[in-house]
Amino acid sequence: MYPVINPNLNQNATGGSFWDQFSNIPVTIESRIPTLDKSLDVYFDKNFSAIIDEWDLVTDSDLYKLETRLATVSNEISGLYAGKMKIEGRAKKLDDLISSLEKSL
Repeated sequence: MYPVINPNLNQNATGGSFWDQFSNIPVTIESRIPTLDKSLDVYFDKNFSAIIDEWDLVTDSDLYKLETRLATVSNEISGLYAGKMKIEGRAKKLDDLISSLEKSL
């Protein structure tokens, strides 16, 4: 996998200059040079799920589940509030009936 330099000088218009030799390299030089970024990328690719669990990070699926639960709880709260208002109305009517019965005695 070493760079191959074409010995044919007539291949390029510049006559096989030093820079023309780089165009004949089959792989990019960057792919052959180890860097910290590449090492970190490989590490995160291998260990991403463990990192999410260990650091307690929130994923898209977690957010979707939380939004669904929030919508369900909000609907239940709305229903409970409507029930509370209905019960308060009935309690008020009962209180009025009791007050009218006490006055009539």
